[in-house]
Amino acid sequence: MDLEAKENALSGITAVILAGGKGSRVGHNKAFIKLGHTYLLELVLQNMSKIFDDIIIVTSRCDHDRILSIHSSHSSMQSCYRINVICDSDAGQGPLLGLLEALKVTKEEWLFLAGCDMPFINRSLVKHIYSLKNGNSQAVVPRFKGFLEPLHAFYHRSCLKEAEIIYGQGKRKIKDFYPFVNLSVSEESDMNAVKNYHRSFFNINDLYDLARAEKMLLPYPHGGLEEIFVNESDLRNLRLPETPLS
Repeated sequence: MDLEAKENALSGITAVILAGGKGSRVGHNKAFIKLGHTYLLELVLQNMSKIFDDIIIVTSRCDHDRILSIHSSHSSMQSCYRINVICDSDAGQGPLLGLLEALKVTKEEWLFLAGCDMPFINRSLVKHIYSLKNGNSQAVVPRFKGFLEPLHAFYHRSCLKEAEIIYGQGKRKIKDFYPFVNLSVSEESDMNAVKNYHRSFFNINDLYDLARAEKMLLPYPHGGLEEIFVNESDLRNLRLPETPLS
């Protein structure tokens, strides 16, 4: 991490990137898809390393070695101050387990949780959301377009107990433990003071989103996300992994 990025980083917080999903709608683990010539995971890490100096990647056992290989092969990923790659204890159990695994190993009081399919996370927005915590907050979650966004949110280590209880009851959604912790909410009416805040919530769910993301890497268009359209040639030019992952 360079000096300027280090000075702008949020200290005492660990960023957690969930990278263990199968990406069923794109046919691959989305971490290994490329935007341009850069792995999607690498783009997320480039953003995160400008905000945090401690990063955990949570992935599946079958993808662990490949993520380590990408990390060792790409200088931009090595530039992060500290990256720890850990595995889910049980594959395919969803984001709640990923959060639990990170809460168990972090040495910091707070985590910021995001997905590996969110390449445009906005540093100013992240700092704004974190500023809304108070002395009682256990989670600070933004509400975007009327919905709470658990994968663009902060969690205190004290969430671990309630999250474990909910997971033990067979529930797999992060939101399932919200009623049992002190939740602070960042409303969109406040977030809109951050320029282009909506881009921060953009995530890649399918090939259409992937093509839109390719265009978003170009100089920022005059319109919003809704005005970024793709055509068949855009979809044909996508760079997917050569071999589908099991």
